[in-house]
Amino acid sequence: MSVQTAPQLGWREKLKGDNYFLHKLHSLTGIFPVGYYLVQHLFLNSMAAIDPKYFNAVVYFFNVILPKPVLWAMELFLIILPLLFHSLYGFVITYHGKANIFKYRFRENFAYTMQRLSGVVIFFFLLFHVYSTTISHKLYGKDISYSGMQAHFSEPWVVALYVIGVTASSYHLFNGVWNFAIRWGIAISDRAQRNLYKFCMVGFVLLTALGITALAGFFMHEAPPNPIPTH
Repeated sequence: MSVQTAPQLGWREKLKGDNYFLHKLHSLTGIFPVGYYLVQHLFLNSMAAIDPKYFNAVVYFFNVILPKPVLWAMELFLIILPLLFHSLYGFVITYHGKANIFKYRFRENFAYTMQRLSGVVIFFFLLFHVYSTTISHKLYGKDISYSGMQAHFSEPWVVALYVIGVTASSYHLFNGVWNFAIRWGIAISDRAQRNLYKFCMVGFVLLTALGITALAGFFMHEAPPNPIPTH
């Protein structure tokens, strides 16, 4: 009598969108560090709406005061690697997913589709944002102080792109919080999930407002006459 064994899974099967461990890790990295970084990034940028000197102080701290090895380690392990994994595996989930929003018009189906769509929008927005700010600063010495960011937002299409990017990022985070709580067994009952969904939608609106406030901050004040050193 022969005993049948389960076939060995290849790397393609292990990377499918329903991989238990990778899906858990994907939802976790969406909350921390990626989601946490988004919130603090928008909060620190909103200092531009209060006074340019506060925004410049933030830029000065991260680019001059903070030791470079610490900054590089933070960028690599808290931003770049988690964001790359979350983005690329998100594409895997999107590729294998089957949206049925046109067949079943329920809230969950709409949220599922919007989560995938917003993720794609965010990915390409971040390519532009990171290259035009951080990478251009490191490679070409682009000014990223208050005055430099004012120049960055001088084109209306750039402002419109950032409004879309901030809105998509805020929605993606808080819809992800809702999915995370369900996937990790935090919100189990229907009532808990409904209440959490309402909370997340409020969070989405507030975070979007914070991001728009940060963006508007670069149109509220005149740039300081003496730009700060950013190297």
